[in-house]
Amino acid sequence: MKKLALGLLVTLCVAALAYVLLFMKEKPAASSSSESVSQQSEPELNIYKKADTLADIQEALDYEISQNPDTVAWLQVPGTQISNSVLQAHDNFFYLRQDERRHADVYGCYFADYECSIGARDVLSHNTIVYGHSDLQDSPDGKRFSQLHHFTDPDFAQENRVITFVTPTDAMRFEIFAVFYTDVGFDYIEPEPSGGIAALAATAKEKSLYDYGVNVGNDDHILTLSTCTVQYGVNNHNYRFVVMGRLLGQDDPEPEKTAITVKGAQ
Repeated sequence: MKKLALGLLVTLCVAALAYVLLFMKEKPAASSSSESVSQQSEPELNIYKKADTLADIQEALDYEISQNPDTVAWLQVPGTQISNSVLQAHDNFFYLRQDERRHADVYGCYFADYECSIGARDVLSHNTIVYGHSDLQDSPDGKRFSQLHHFTDPDFAQENRVITFVTPTDAMRFEIFAVFYTDVGFDYIEPEPSGGIAALAATAKEKSLYDYGVNVGNDDHILTLSTCTVQYGVNNHNYRFVVMGRLLGQDDPEPEKTAITVKGAQ
């Protein structure tokens, strides 16, 4: 089933690329620089409210649940515009091209793998996977998970270390430990990895652009954010860009921003 899902994701990535290229071709040039700035400053999503604080997130999450019962969480990635609800359906196809209100949208929404258990931290799958589309240009200023590509900047990665993931019953923080490109041969989308979470995390850390110095053991829970990439060519649809974080304890302090090591750097 997972291989079927990956195959469909590849097909839809191709379709999305065609859509983006067509849109870029047909979109008229801005008549002035002020119009261009206005277009760029439009909000990415029509959400209930901008969620900055935990109280804001909890209020916004409650509202989103009232609008769509498939809403299971709120995801916030520091330093980006990624701050919105996460949906979950009975399969991994339903929200590929539908937004939070089930309206057709080429960028879909953020959605959790249908096999993941989501709720309080004691019921989470060991690997909670959230998918999102990119603009297939790897632009950090693009929509949805395009903005994960900010993490290819070492300075950005150094400063932005903790992802917030809030469910109706728990507010959780995940300390980033890996940022990497991978082909789909690496099965990083298993909610309960057959080889254990430590082995999966070890492979992710080997592939990571940086060494964060974060240890991940088999008793840990991780959050995996996954999107498409054109890093290896627009016609190569078998690669993904992934950010992973380890769940922090409720009483754990904010992690110190110790220096990360860029792989291959002296």
